[in-house]
Amino acid sequence: MIFLAALAVFSGLSLNLLFSFALGAAGAAGKTIPKGAKQPVPLYQLGVMFLSVLFLWVFFSFAVPPFWMGFSMYFLFFPLSALVCMGFEFSCERLFPKSAEALSAQKIFSAFTAYDGLVPASLLLTFILAGTFFGALVLSLFFALGNLTAMLILNEIRRRSALERVPRFLKGSPLILISMGLLALISASVAVIGFRILEIFP
Repeated sequence: MIFLAALAVFSGLSLNLLFSFALGAAGAAGKTIPKGAKQPVPLYQLGVMFLSVLFLWVFFSFAVPPFWMGFSMYFLFFPLSALVCMGFEFSCERLFPKSAEALSAQKIFSAFTAYDGLVPASLLLTFILAGTFFGALVLSLFFALGNLTAMLILNEIRRRSALERVPRFLKGSPLILISMGLLALISASVAVIGFRILEIFP
């Protein structure tokens, strides 16, 4: 049982890396930062992402009327994800006014775009895979941790490329995008294997 739970968690994290690279992390990685400066890790926004996915899973599982359940429900994922992200960010800044400036400095993604589509993508997977609240809690947590892992990997690649000899035409965004593509292939393969072992996908 512990092995299956660990495999489910790892598969969720790995599959989230694919979504991170395809949807959200590409925009954050492609941003130009001053030489010698560190790319911020958006811990505050990852926390908001975790809460948003979990809150929306509960909302869609228990509060949405039965006649909305079905294909039409998926059209609500993006606008409600953006509203919930903006609401959580606004609440945090109101509850902790002294930390508002520090929290703003950590922002990489825009709440208006639901963190570049990461929240609705994670919500879609959570809604499909999680049958219980505990399952939704685990998946939403590890989707946020998957994004953290992606950002740390990208920061390290950026740092090493500044120290080592890299062809001029690969420096910056091209190297980041190539690295993201390779990591996405690896994470997608691991996720598919994990889900097949768990008999979630045929």
